[in-house]
Amino acid sequence: MLSRLSAALLGAAFFCSALPVAARDWVAPNATLGRGAQVHQFVLIDSATGRPMPNARYRLFLPGHTIAGKPPQAGETDSVIFGTTDGAGRTAKVRLPKHYAAARWVLNPVVGNGDLGESFRLVDSLGGAPIEGHPYLIDVVDEYLVCGHSSAGGYTAYVQSRESRTVHLENTVTFTPADDAWCAGEGRAIADSSNSQGAPALYSQYLGTLTANAATLSEDLQSRIARKLMSLAIAERDDARIDLALDLQPVPEDRLNSYGYELVDAGLRVERGLSMIEAYLAKHPNDPFALDSKGWALYRLGRNDEALTWFDRSIAVFAQPGSDYEASDDAVREARAEGLAHKGEVLWKLGRADEAHDCFRQGLAMSPQNDVLKATLARLAVTLPTADAK
Repeated sequence: MLSRLSAALLGAAFFCSALPVAARDWVAPNATLGRGAQVHQFVLIDSATGRPMPNARYRLFLPGHTIAGKPPQAGETDSVIFGTTDGAGRTAKVRLPKHYAAARWVLNPVVGNGDLGESFRLVDSLGGAPIEGHPYLIDVVDEYLVCGHSSAGGYTAYVQSRESRTVHLENTVTFTPADDAWCAGEGRAIADSSNSQGAPALYSQYLGTLTANAATLSEDLQSRIARKLMSLAIAERDDARIDLALDLQPVPEDRLNSYGYELVDAGLRVERGLSMIEAYLAKHPNDPFALDSKGWALYRLGRNDEALTWFDRSIAVFAQPGSDYEASDDAVREARAEGLAHKGEVLWKLGRADEAHDCFRQGLAMSPQNDVLKATLARLAVTLPTADAK
């Protein structure tokens, strides 16, 4: 993680509430909206090349303001315009009673299709200033990838879907000119067609583009496309395609644990996932995230008593005073709660209900809304006894 870079919606987010289909009335390039003496019009710029984006979809709004004739959606305060630029990359014209500087507006290129959407803003974590031109990659889970550079206001593209999806932002990527060309060309074309296709078709497209561009794309971008291939294969529970994705190129060392955990958590190619986790632990023996991953893999393989040992090692590292894993960090709290959910599940399956309850309570105290913990309790049908009942 970059020390001075953060995002307004960092790490993982969910798409906003569904908008009615009528909300996506794409405004024509020559349209004029609103009323007032001050005319606002913008040019949508490709932040990687600095060139206008002709005939491109966009989202435009002025935070906290309404536009006459364009009422906000229910529960919102902003009049959001979805439109298509003209041949010179210009947006529709917006009339307002007073002038507002361009820096106050939000203008995103739109990728994907559907009535649900999300975007991010990259900002300096020290002063909150927007970070312009920083490379990013957005992973719409079980669908597509989007990559590009943040705009002058620090904004990413606005990614859309027809279903509620989790979206992950990665802001530690580095792109070459060839990568930028792929992101703006083939990458965006695949993303725009993704909603009309299932995971197998998307897998074939990403595999085809990766094979065709292997000589030009950077190793970093290739590895991220390969990761998407693996995730799509996991979504289809296709072991052969998982192996193909993993065999395309070596898994980067810093991603061995995350790749392995993704396989283990899905219950697919668990032995291979465990091998990747162990390869990571060989060089990072005290990483609490990887220690938990190994415990979860052993549990998936039915080695419950061994799994508990690794969960305890992970919890001990997290709890160690003065460690690099501060309990005040939201991501660390989530990880610790997830580890307690894992340990609690194993204890529950072993018939050690009281100990399992203690783990679940500790996790809830640490992160009451942790998704993994809540899903574990629901899946196991666990009802925690109250103090009085105990």
